[in-house]
Amino acid sequence: MIFLTILAVIIIFSVLVLIHEYGHFAAARRAGIKVLEFGIGFPPRLYGKKIGETEYTINAIPFGGFVKLFGEDATDPKILANKRSFAAQSTWVRTKVVVAGVVMNLLLAVVLLTVGFMFGIEPLLVTQEDIFTHIESGVVQTAPGVYVAKVDEQVSGVDAGDRIVAINGEPVNDIAQIAPLRDKTAQSDIDVTLESQENFQRRTVHLPILEDGSFGLELKPLTPFPRLIVQAVEEGSAAQQAGLRSGDIILTIHDEEIFFPEDLHAALADAGSGVQMQVLRGDEPTGVKYRFDQQARVVIADVFAGSVAEEIGLQRGDIITTINTQDIHYPQEVQQMIEKSNGTALRLQIQRQGQEELLEKTITLEPQSRLGIALDAIDSYKNADFSFFRTSVVTSLLEVGKVQYSPGEAIRQALSESVRLTGLTIKAFGRTLGSLVSQFTVPADVGGPVQIAYYTHTFIQEGFFALLRFTALLSLSLAVINILPIPALDGGRFLFILIEVVFRRRVNARLEAIVHTIGFMLLLGLIALVTYSDIVKLF
Repeated sequence: MIFLTILAVIIIFSVLVLIHEYGHFAAARRAGIKVLEFGIGFPPRLYGKKIGETEYTINAIPFGGFVKLFGEDATDPKILANKRSFAAQSTWVRTKVVVAGVVMNLLLAVVLLTVGFMFGIEPLLVTQEDIFTHIESGVVQTAPGVYVAKVDEQVSGVDAGDRIVAINGEPVNDIAQIAPLRDKTAQSDIDVTLESQENFQRRTVHLPILEDGSFGLELKPLTPFPRLIVQAVEEGSAAQQAGLRSGDIILTIHDEEIFFPEDLHAALADAGSGVQMQVLRGDEPTGVKYRFDQQARVVIADVFAGSVAEEIGLQRGDIITTINTQDIHYPQEVQQMIEKSNGTALRLQIQRQGQEELLEKTITLEPQSRLGIALDAIDSYKNADFSFFRTSVVTSLLEVGKVQYSPGEAIRQALSESVRLTGLTIKAFGRTLGSLVSQFTVPADVGGPVQIAYYTHTFIQEGFFALLRFTALLSLSLAVINILPIPALDGGRFLFILIEVVFRRRVNARLEAIVHTIGFMLLLGLIALVTYSDIVKLF
């Protein structure tokens, strides 16, 4: 498997870089620029053959490739004046050659994602909002708590799918508590309390530290999810009588996930007078079912001139509380009562702003006649049985399904995801630079070659389409990073072209070459720092 991973890393890197360099190569050839060399891998050279005016080489370092253009970094006036040199081309032609590699990587990402979406791939879960979206669609299944994904053959007493309830007797409710299980940082053996997902029986297992510093457990992906925790429950309320307690964490209402206050408001508004709630109490999901007084009311939004309603004195803003002693909560109930009256008297109780006592109005409507009012619902949710505030709960991704689209929709989704992920990549690179400047550290969620190799190993085991999706993400990242205005990269060369356009004067070729050289050295330093960070994470 290690050999297969190394081979896959070499192939993926080579394909991505060669596709990128082929963009430069094709654009240069189309513009009449002389291409001196198209190299696969990096020197020292192992083999070379000249075809036409271009030498095609195979080199010893098997990562990527390069294109060498005539006059690319020239300072010689003769070369600068040669029509076949890169430096002699117009700003527009040089721009096309410079950005062609980035365009090829973007196109490759779109093509790979399109193929993946057509045949079915796991969704691109990059942000927490992505997870919420796919939870709603049913593609992603989650559960509060920490779950075991895989168990090393050296470990006994633990099964894949077990939920880790406690570590050394302490309930698990924070990601920091499981750091020893994930980061190989434990200093001593631990006891874990597990709950089987087959019979929900609990058991405690002693886990010794293995030779590699781990406990031999791989956990399912997890993240802190926003949730709402009950602060207080009104004494004597229906919620209290049903068993809702302070400290309960609200998970669902009528099987709808609750993450934010607006989720709770919407769920209670749609619940009518009955609420079926699932809460997390300690480490146990618990059901709570109760009824609360419905507070929804119907307001008169408008009274039509010359109508029956105007004749009996109804006013805009009046709240209809009852008709013939029946409580009214929704506008359609008023219409139903009128239709059923069939010409008999209707007694309306009205709550009017500024008056404490309810008003009574009696009307008699002939069949097919109208009362002459416009109605609306107010206070569709007004429940003071309990108060709450925001918290977070460690939540595992138990299962991630696949998304599949028709060819046309697959193309649209691939384009949309490429644009979105490009923006996220730019933000991530900005955070990396900010962290390097302010703290001289690499953010935890940023990786380099070693981490890419690690994920390649993971996705090889998950299958072809998982690796395809990962390759598409790498291609997008390569495109974004290359177009950033960093010396030695395509974006740095493009920046010098823009300066030339703005000031209508070319930057001194020797100065530009020096800047690109310094940029290249800084880039190598950044790669070394990120690689070191990757290695530290492994140990």
